[in-house]
Amino acid sequence: MPDTGVGDLVIGLVADTHVGEFLDELPTWVLDALAGSDLILHAGDLSDGSVIPALEQIAPAVAVRGDHDLPGAPRLPARAIAAIGGRRIGLIHGKRRGTDALVVAAHAAAGRRIAWDAARVRAMARAFRGHRVDAVVFGHWHEAVSAHVRGVLVFSPGAVCPWGSLEGGRAPRAGAAGVADRVVRRYREQLGPDAMRPSVGRLVIDATGMRAEVLRAP
Repeated sequence: MPDTGVGDLVIGLVADTHVGEFLDELPTWVLDALAGSDLILHAGDLSDGSVIPALEQIAPAVAVRGDHDLPGAPRLPARAIAAIGGRRIGLIHGKRRGTDALVVAAHAAAGRRIAWDAARVRAMARAFRGHRVDAVVFGHWHEAVSAHVRGVLVFSPGAVCPWGSLEGGRAPRAGAAGVADRVVRRYREQLGPDAMRPSVGRLVIDATGMRAEVLRAP
């Protein structure tokens, strides 16, 4: 993990590990990147129960459920709030809608920056309306995102498993799932190679405030 100042609080952020589904185990680089964290937040899609114990070897870990949790995975809340260093951080995976595939197709056809991007960020902020949070950390879309909504930091660290069902260069699946895979691949590829590198993130709380950083795989 890159250096931080003496006395800073470091919150490691991770999402979409998909261990036991698309990855066999949590990659070593993830543990290296999160080393030195005071707290770790996982924004869902672990997908099995081995991830939390691995993270807890580094620091206390808080996780929420995703939409790809496997049978036998820990029973987790849909959202959580962590209080640390005088800050309140909301944690949520992100909601899957029936229109997700259409949204991805629109991104692929029109380019990444369409109106829905801003709508997604606002929706994550609204999920904690009335709870007075300073930041919202989310996952689900396998992209690193950093924005502010009415003074609230809305941040996604990206994904440990960015390609999902296409991880490791797998061919698209058969049938309708394969059509979705091809659309997603087109969308992911137009983001550029750096955007598709696996990543985690961190929040650093110091005397000047709070900042978010994306930490990509070597």
